[in-house]
Amino acid sequence: MASGAGKAAQSPGSGSTVNGTAAEFTNIEQELYDYQMHSKMCKKIAQLTKVIYSLNMRNEEQEAALQALSHAHHDELHRILMETCHEGEGSALRTRLLELQESLDEQQRVGAQVQADFEFFRIQSEGRERETEAELRKEFEEKLQAAEEELQEAKADISAAQEESLRLGKELEKAGEQIQDLNAKCEELQKAADEETKREQEERQQGDEEKEKQDKEERRTEQSEDSERMKVLLEELKLLKEEREHTEEERRRAVKEEREQWEQKLNYLNEEKEELRKKIEAEWRQERQRWEEREEEEKKGMHSALRERVKRAEAEVESHLERLAESKRNTVKLQERIQDLEEELELDRKRVLEAEGVVKRAEEELAVAKERLLLQEDELQSRAEKLLNRGGCEVCVCAEMEELKSQLSRLQSRNRELELQSSGRNSDHARQIRQHAEALSSLRSEMVRAQTEELRRIQKHADDERDKLLRETEKERERLQKEREQEKEQFEKERSKLRREREEEKGVLHKEAEEMKEHLRREKEEEVGRLRKELEVERVRVRSQLDKNIEQIETERAHMQQKLEEEKKRLVEKAEEDRKRLKEQVRKAIEEVMRRHAAELNSVQEALSSERKTNQEVCARLEEERRAAEDLRSGLEAEREELRTRLKDATNEVCRLEVMMQQNDRKEKSALEVAPSCEAQCSRLEEELRQARSRLARVQEEAERQRDRQQKEMASLRMDKHRLEEKVLEQSRMNTERSILEQNQRQTEDRIRAECEDRLRAEFRIEMNAAVAESEQRWQGREEELQAQISELQAQLTELQTQVEKKKAGQGDDCHGNPEIDRLRKEVQDTKEMNKKLRDLMQEPQTQSLAEERHTHAMTLQAKEDLLSEINRLKTMHHLELDKQRAEMTQQHTEWSRQMTQRHMQQIEDLQAQLQAHTQMMALQQDLKQQNQNQVFERQLDESRCAMLELQRENAALKKQLKER
Repeated sequence: MASGAGKAAQSPGSGSTVNGTAAEFTNIEQELYDYQMHSKMCKKIAQLTKVIYSLNMRNEEQEAALQALSHAHHDELHRILMETCHEGEGSALRTRLLELQESLDEQQRVGAQVQADFEFFRIQSEGRERETEAELRKEFEEKLQAAEEELQEAKADISAAQEESLRLGKELEKAGEQIQDLNAKCEELQKAADEETKREQEERQQGDEEKEKQDKEERRTEQSEDSERMKVLLEELKLLKEEREHTEEERRRAVKEEREQWEQKLNYLNEEKEELRKKIEAEWRQERQRWEEREEEEKKGMHSALRERVKRAEAEVESHLERLAESKRNTVKLQERIQDLEEELELDRKRVLEAEGVVKRAEEELAVAKERLLLQEDELQSRAEKLLNRGGCEVCVCAEMEELKSQLSRLQSRNRELELQSSGRNSDHARQIRQHAEALSSLRSEMVRAQTEELRRIQKHADDERDKLLRETEKERERLQKEREQEKEQFEKERSKLRREREEEKGVLHKEAEEMKEHLRREKEEEVGRLRKELEVERVRVRSQLDKNIEQIETERAHMQQKLEEEKKRLVEKAEEDRKRLKEQVRKAIEEVMRRHAAELNSVQEALSSERKTNQEVCARLEEERRAAEDLRSGLEAEREELRTRLKDATNEVCRLEVMMQQNDRKEKSALEVAPSCEAQCSRLEEELRQARSRLARVQEEAERQRDRQQKEMASLRMDKHRLEEKVLEQSRMNTERSILEQNQRQTEDRIRAECEDRLRAEFRIEMNAAVAESEQRWQGREEELQAQISELQAQLTELQTQVEKKKAGQGDDCHGNPEIDRLRKEVQDTKEMNKKLRDLMQEPQTQSLAEERHTHAMTLQAKEDLLSEINRLKTMHHLELDKQRAEMTQQHTEWSRQMTQRHMQQIEDLQAQLQAHTQMMALQQDLKQQNQNQVFERQLDESRCAMLELQRENAALKKQLKER
């Protein structure tokens, strides 16, 4: 009975410990898995961010280089076109410039398309990486779920074995109850036998008077029989004591063996569990290593492909740079050619000026000749008058007339030669100008044709490169898809293989569990049969045991119960105090961690506030720069308005000069008055032209200075943009460092929490061991006291035996024999009852100790659960606060960066528009300047022609006058 009760009481405790260890093991394994997956995901995210950052930097550098080349090419073309535009070529060159700009925009659109294709490919690669990570995580979770299911099945098997042991314990209890029933029946039979003996004694007392002699003999015989019976009873007592000790030893041995067996089984199950866990971890590590190798290979392939593409892009950029260099060399050659043509034009202009000087000299000679002719006419008239007055001879007059005619013919021939020379020089000059114009038009057509061919070739090369990149991306996509399908098939094969191996292992474990159950069941049945046999023997032997001193044992039992209740209260109070102390320690540790987190958060907030201040300062500085740019733009607009007013004044002045020239042309006076007025007017016009040219040169210089200043401002704005981008990158780096610090902080929190839990568990374990040792010492003392009481009872029995022997030796009366025997029988019955009660009292402390152990274990589990729930709650609250602050910071940073980029792009667009408008105004000013120069030259030619025609008319009029005279 004692062994069965001990087994029944011990089995739930062992099961609860197994469940507790299994639960702790699963929780630890789950936390380890979460931490490993978190660290792996953090590493992968950091690697992806590094790759994306490097790719973005390379793309930005390439875009900046391409933009710089395009701007340089655009500026060079604009400069060449501005230098080569002359007379009537402005509109054609502007149209050609627009066509070149359209082709450049088309090329930029092609580049943007290639960039979009690259971004699409990058997004696809990131999506593939996310899908592979999700698949890996899903597969690992499935494996973990399968392992947990296997652990649950093993736990279910263990719980079934425990239920089987409980069922067997209940059967043992039922057998004990049956034995108690049989003992009660035996006692009833013994009472009936005692009643029969009493009736026989009464009958004997009634027949004592009749048969005294027979009674004396019978008494003697009965005394001898009683002595023999006493000896037999003493021997039975000794045998019962020995059997009791033997049964207790057997019970202890059986409990010890059963405990060892259960410990061996639990160790075996733990070893199997550990082996399964190690096997699963090894498989998981191998699988993770394989996936990491595959990912590294894919990354290497992607990096190699990206490097090849970057190399191809660099080769393309180099080819474009070479083409640009060739175009620059061609432009240099064209500039040299244009300079040569300009030199020729200067020579032609010098020739024209020389011709104008010759014309002027001819005009002066004509004027001198006119004066001479007038003088000669006056002389001739005077001579004619003299001759007429004198009435000289006609021969002299005729000779003089012939001489005058010859002089007139010489003067006319000289005049014709001068006219022919001036007309020939003008025709040569016009022919040379026409040849230069034709050469410039042919050079312009050649430049336009070369540029169109270059642009077509560049566009064709860009289209070919784009098609090639598209084909390569398609091939790469197909290759990656095939590799992914192959990896999926291989992974499916490996997963099916692992599933088969797991099913085989599960079958083997199931068979082993069935065999273990069968073995345990057989052992339980054998033990139940052996215990039944022992109980039958004990029932036969217990009928003659002696019991005594029930009241004393009951008082001691009450005293022991009171002590046990006090001890129980003390343990409960101690457990409550320990729980409060643990809660206080945990609260202090959590407060310390929260203080550290608060300090770190304050430091982070201070850093963020400093960053916000710096950002505000940068914003203020950018706002000041924007205001300065607006002021500069307003100043440029004012200068543009001033230039417009100056142009209007110049046009008004030119109109006024034209009106004056027309008025001067209308005024037809005499030749003597016309020549000096024309010369003065020409000199004044030349001075005005020089002043207008100087004003235009000053305006052009101012425009060049403004353009240089705007270019410098654009360069400063680009530098500010670059600095802002560097700040944004530095802020992203600070964010990554902050995330690393938070991760380290979480690790330190986990380590502190684990250390606190380990320390608390160790302290609680030490205290529990101390309490259990104290309780065991108290129970050992109690057992020693009970053994002392049993020894005292045995001494009393020996005293009774000595008294009986003395009474047998000293007294021979028949009257005192029967009461002594009755008293001894009563004492034997009392001792039997006493032994039963002592046995019950010995079993009660064990049950109470087991109940107390269960209660303390439940209290410890509850304290652990409360501690874990409190820690998890605080941890979740802290993580939620950190996530909220991180989300707010990221949102503010993205909003600020977006606003700043929009503002900078708007400023850059405004400045580009202003620069474009300024360049257009400069081009219009230069066109107007050239048109004004051409008009001035044409007007001067017209004036010189008009002067020649007037001189011719005057000569003709003089000739007519001379002929008439």
